[in-house]
Amino acid sequence: MISIAITDDHAMIIEGLKAMFQQDQHYNITASYTSIEETLQHIYLDNPDILLLDINLKDGNGTVACKEILKLVPKLKIIALTSFEDINLVRLMLRNGAKGYLLKNTSSEEIIKAINMVMDDEIFLPKELKNQILSETIGIDKKQDFLPKITRREKEVLELIVQEFTTDEIAEKLFVTHKAIEAHRSNLIQKLNVRNTAGLVKIAIEKGLV
Repeated sequence: MISIAITDDHAMIIEGLKAMFQQDQHYNITASYTSIEETLQHIYLDNPDILLLDINLKDGNGTVACKEILKLVPKLKIIALTSFEDINLVRLMLRNGAKGYLLKNTSSEEIIKAINMVMDDEIFLPKELKNQILSETIGIDKKQDFLPKITRREKEVLELIVQEFTTDEIAEKLFVTHKAIEAHRSNLIQKLNVRNTAGLVKIAIEKGLV
């Protein structure tokens, strides 16, 4: 029997999933959480095989929480279950250790398929999102490390950051405002899943983005 936990702040989603899995003796909902904090407090003790993790939660972002949860339970297999059909979120979840990505309007058959594939150490993505990743991704290294797509302007900003230009200098070179450059820097930090400018420089060089 596969044990499953759910993190979602919508009671209807949790109850719907519980009702669905009750119809199949091969799956058992062992825990449900309504926040990231609650998940972090109990996931180690509950020790499920699978966690269905919402991305947009009231106390934080599931893409960031994914890494934190896996530090506590490294063998846990996380599948994002979300309303956001966003290819950048898919890439972030995969980079942060998730093994699958599902949309909340998916069928019960698709959810079961995803769980079975992930339990067999495969990555599950809906066909449409998988095709987007294959066609739009900047590059995939030998370890299948997906990188997000960055815009032409973001690439220009990233190149200048690597060359150690200040925000004001970059704004002057690109004929935009200081605020616009800060916005691009913030987007890059989020897309490339790093903590600061030093992280941007490091990953830009490692992944050949500049």
